[in-house]
Parts: sequence; C-alpha cells; structure tokens
Amino acid sequence: MTDGVKVIIFDIDGTLLNTDELYFQLLKHELGKLNISFNEKQYALYGLDDAVFHLGLDKKTAQRVRDNVLKNYYNDKIFDKLRFKKGAYSVISSLAKQYKLAIGSGEKIKQIKRYLKHQNLNQYFQFIGHGGLVLNRKSNPDYFRHIAKFFKVKPEECLMVGDSLFDAHAIGAGCRVIIIPSKFTKHCVFNKKCVILSNIKKLPLFLKNTNKNLH
Repeated sequence: MTDGVKVIIFDIDGTLLNTDELYFQLLKHELGKLNISFNEKQYALYGLDDAVFHLGLDKKTAQRVRDNVLKNYYNDKIFDKLRFKKGAYSVISSLAKQYKLAIGSGEKIKQIKRYLKHQNLNQYFQFIGHGGLVLNRKSNPDYFRHIAKFFKVKPEECLMVGDSLFDAHAIGAGCRVIIIPSKFTKHCVFNKKCVILSNIKKLPLFLKNTNKNLH
C-alpha cells in the first residue's frame, strides 16, 4: 500500500494537534447557552466550520454561534491549551528523515503557520496545504494534485494521513490514504481503500513493515 511513497501529507487538526477537541468544546459551550445538545458524531460528520448549520437553527442564530466560536478559537489564548496528539511529534521528526512532508489542512494558512511555529514544526514541512489552496478545499481532488505537483511526484506517490472524511477525498486524486480516527471521527464510515490505524504511533512501523513485505 505504501510502496513507492515519496511524500507524506499530514492533516493537522485532530491528527497532529488537539484542535478538534478545543473547537468542539467551544462549540458545545455556545450551543449549551441555547439549551441545544451537540454530540461527537454530529461534529465528526459535518466538520469544524459547518456543524452548526446542520442543527436546525435559524440562519441568523447559527451564524451568531459560529462567529462566537471563531472569536474564541482564533485567539492567542487558545495556544495555552494546544497539545500534540500522543506520539505525533516523535513520529513527524522520525519520518522527516525518510520522506518529504507536507501539511494538508482545510485551515487558514495564517493559522497553520501559527500552529507550526508554536509547536516547533516548521523545519519538518516543505509545503503547507491550506483552505485557500483550491476551491472546496480537501473535498476537491485537485487539492492533493496540487501538492503532488509541488513536489514533482505523481499523486500515487503521495500518502495522505488524516482523521476525517475530508482527508479520505485524497483517494479521488489517486493518493494512498491512512486514517487515524479521533474520538469524533470513529463514528464515520470510511472508504474501504483507506487503511485504518488506531493511533499515529503505529504509522512508522506500518510503513516499514508494508514496504518490507512488498520488496
């Protein structure tokens, strides 16, 4: 499955960092003010930005909730709670010695750069894929083709590592995909072409064993 991989593309929200949990708590808090229940499955299916618009709220209320969440999320105080997913930093630093690495996120590029700087990750990634890279972000296969083109490799030589249904869209571009479900996205049903790993610490060994068995 990973034979011939030259570039590994990492999602950042929920895969490398705990930003999914931080955003979920902020959204849950705002909805709680309206006595609206909100669960992990709803969050997983609709994503960071769009979940609030699938709860039956009138448009004005939904927008107000989202604006309040974003105001608190895009705030320097959020960095006090920012953490790596367990094992993520050691995996990144190790794989960077063997592969070219890229970020593949739907987040704003300014925020991604803040994440990377704060967590001392800048030196590991040669390319930052962000929400403005192409229309419709990771739902558009051209997102992943764009990254492959930057590295001058074929999409099938790229491996996308993420946690969500959005990351699985890389299959449409011809990339290989590994999904590491979070506490949220464990509720999702993924394309059968995706390889599912229980945690990111298993990624290096999986890559090593798969390549060994293919040679």
